[in-house]
Amino acid sequence: MKSIYCVLVFLAGAMSLSASVTFDGPTNTVTITSPEHSPATSTETGTVPATGSIQQINHVIFMLQENHSFDSYFGMLNPYRIANKWNIGDDGITYSVDGIDDKLDTITNSDEEGKSYPLFKFKSTCLDDLSAVWDSSYKDIDVNDYSLSRSIQMKGFVQNAEAFAKNCAAHGGSNCPGAFTDLTGQGAMGYYDQKYLNYYYFIASQFAVSDRWFSPVSAKTQPNRVATFTGGTTQGLVQSPLGDDHLSPLKINTIFEELDTANVTWKVYYTVTEGFCLNDDDCGTSKTDRFPQTYLNDFAYFTKYLHERSGSCASPTQESSVVGDATNSFCIDTAHVAPLSTYFKDVANGTLPSFAFIESGYGQNDEHPQSGQSILLGQAQVASIVNALMTSPSWSDSVFFFSYDEDGGLYDHVPPVPGHSNDFTDEPVGAYPDIAAIAVNPDHYVPCLPSGSKPTTHCDLNSKDPGAKSTDAAAKDGFAAQLGFRMPNVIISPFTRRHYVSHIPMDHTAVIKFVENRFISPSSHLTARDAPQPDLLDFFDFNNIPWATPPTPPAAVTKKSLGYNPCTPASM
Repeated sequence: MKSIYCVLVFLAGAMSLSASVTFDGPTNTVTITSPEHSPATSTETGTVPATGSIQQINHVIFMLQENHSFDSYFGMLNPYRIANKWNIGDDGITYSVDGIDDKLDTITNSDEEGKSYPLFKFKSTCLDDLSAVWDSSYKDIDVNDYSLSRSIQMKGFVQNAEAFAKNCAAHGGSNCPGAFTDLTGQGAMGYYDQKYLNYYYFIASQFAVSDRWFSPVSAKTQPNRVATFTGGTTQGLVQSPLGDDHLSPLKINTIFEELDTANVTWKVYYTVTEGFCLNDDDCGTSKTDRFPQTYLNDFAYFTKYLHERSGSCASPTQESSVVGDATNSFCIDTAHVAPLSTYFKDVANGTLPSFAFIESGYGQNDEHPQSGQSILLGQAQVASIVNALMTSPSWSDSVFFFSYDEDGGLYDHVPPVPGHSNDFTDEPVGAYPDIAAIAVNPDHYVPCLPSGSKPTTHCDLNSKDPGAKSTDAAAKDGFAAQLGFRMPNVIISPFTRRHYVSHIPMDHTAVIKFVENRFISPSSHLTARDAPQPDLLDFFDFNNIPWATPPTPPAAVTKKSLGYNPCTPASM
């Protein structure tokens, strides 16, 4: 079918000349008509450069694993990229990652007794848990000062990890998963490279990464995931709304409700259940064991699509036997919530929704540091998910954003503090914009002390937390005072620029902004936090489509391929 792209008319005295450009399949035809000349019409065929855009992406997939900082995972990307000659983009520019490869001899942290611990390479794929809660995240930057005038030292990681381990060993509690083999806190200074993270290092070098991708809140998993889905807000909360604060599900607008309003398709794929079961026969006898594990359960709106069963299931939900639950203990709408097995079917059948979020295999293969869970299990899981996309019909019009929800208390050298985010960066400061443009309060809520002894819907600080005193940075600037730390990440798509590294500051809500930009409108935003996020278009080349044919990654490392079991938390 032919369509007219443009018509040009030129007038010169009595002579008129008109030209129309039409598209006929792959051929671009220019027809020139002039009544003053013979022949009156001539036709030329040539190539008009294509103009690609974000509209070529029809499926956005987003996945967050658990608790690793950029330096702990990707700090050694530069030597790997250089050794494989994957540090030069198709544009001929050399792209460097702001990592720790040139800082290994200079970075140390001290424990409470003053003993110094330098950066070191992990020998173990299993680690003790560390703390990334609100007060610890502030102490990682300056142990003794939360004020605006605090010194930005990045020296508190070991001391915080030591205090957390000793407290857990002495008192236990729900925030202390797993056994503790390291009471010194030195595990905060460890890092990995391609020996264990071979799949991640390969795809991060082939596709694109950002060395200025932060989590939205300087806190642990739950507030960061809440802030991600809401475009940046927890409406004042810094703890887990349901777990720590014992609140009811939150009534905050999310990207999912925004997409529903715009009639845009979405789906959440869950990996495990509340009983940490990968399969039904892994579960115990409790009915809640089989309930899908997703942090969307923190939101009241999500109960429309997933809720415990009491009586019959009302449309749009069905009895949970539809997802293999023989007890029929909950109601689920599989058009919006489905097990991960459905993801593999959707990519193979070309039936992915416009926006998909993949929940981690919490407690099984989410890479969360805690004794007994190897990061190799998570890498293998992610490899299966990404490889399925790259080898499917869905590849041609999709983008996969992959990152981690928060740093887990592991060291990173880039301060997530406005005005200081380039303090320890070797490159010229001009190459790295400061994070001030995105470190903004999402709304009028700020961290606060509840009026009584119990947390409220908008206030859950403890008396010694950052923000509890009027002189604290968090009391004056709220959630703009400090972002979460940098996250490992990869942007995977046929449109992704080869070997590219972005230095433009962003947090998780930039992916939400990307979804809004593509499927709703460029002016859409949920809060004042996702509104100023970068459009992320620097990651892509929509005209040349660099990875129309995707690369072939190596098989993810396993203990079998290594020939030994590297899960040795007592010997990091």
